[in-house]
Amino acid sequence: PTAAAPLAADAAAATADAAPMDTNFLGANNVVADPLAGQDAAGARWGIEIVREDPPQAGPPLRAFHMGQHAMTFEDMSSEAKETLAIKGEVKWRATISMHGRSKHGFRFVSFVEDAASSHLQDLHANPQCRFGQSWKAFNEQHQGSSHQSLTRARSWLFRFLFIGAFMVYTVHKSLPAGGGGVGFKFHLVVLAKCLFQDLPQQIFIVMYLLGWFEAAGLRCQLCLFHSEHCGTENAFHFTNTMAILLTLVSSISNQLLVRPAFKRKYTEDDICLQCSMRTSAMCISILPFTTGICFASQSLLPAANFLHVLAAIPCGLGWLAFVAALLVPCLVFCDENCDDF
Repeated sequence: PTAAAPLAADAAAATADAAPMDTNFLGANNVVADPLAGQDAAGARWGIEIVREDPPQAGPPLRAFHMGQHAMTFEDMSSEAKETLAIKGEVKWRATISMHGRSKHGFRFVSFVEDAASSHLQDLHANPQCRFGQSWKAFNEQHQGSSHQSLTRARSWLFRFLFIGAFMVYTVHKSLPAGGGGVGFKFHLVVLAKCLFQDLPQQIFIVMYLLGWFEAAGLRCQLCLFHSEHCGTENAFHFTNTMAILLTLVSSISNQLLVRPAFKRKYTEDDICLQCSMRTSAMCISILPFTTGICFASQSLLPAANFLHVLAAIPCGLGWLAFVAALLVPCLVFCDENCDDF
């Protein structure tokens, strides 16, 4: 079955490449096709063809093929569309959605078309931290506000980590032996639990907050689509955030001060090299969520993106290599024992 619907775009035209960015002709179209047919809806294959009818499109139509629910965002930056919008007040589009393949179930396609005609969208285009097309597409793919739910969970868990951190500090303090003697196996388990249940999850939620709010298609830029007060530039690493991040990273790295290798009267060069490698690997794993998030962040989030990407890539790469090696060691030991049996 094929469904064809003419789409009248009130502000489908955008500025030409040579036009100033403070003009009012800023906008885009967005089409969402959502197959609704129970459990097999995710496997529904469909295609869409989008053609501009007035003014006539000179180039080939836009064609795309997808499965399940998907959002498409495109911007018409041509001068013809801008002139037609100025004269007639609208630009006409036609979208044709077609089903591909065969299925035992029937499918019903629901298409949503949105046109950006708000005058404040020029603030969004002028903001170097936001991307209009990405923000609009992200807004339509949030599935009833999952991005807002993620940020809410991040805020909730970051508050809980204050109490989890206090409990971990108390537990570590109680695990220290009286009189300054050697620590036992229980103390090392407590330090490992602190790393697994506080340090790493806390960094994950911090990265979720930074990427979910400050990125080019983050929730802040999505709110700018409707409310101009969110269109201003905002620094993710202001004093409060910077101090919270630094203290979190210092707390994660401080595990190296709590755990030390067994004392030996004589150390060989191999022993020293092994200890340095183990400590470096442990430190990189301790800050792995944060360095990974920095590597994935864009210029909208980072003030000096290229420098910080290079700076974070080294501990990030070492951390992932150490993490994979830590997973492979038990497998290699198990395989070695089985080979000895044969």
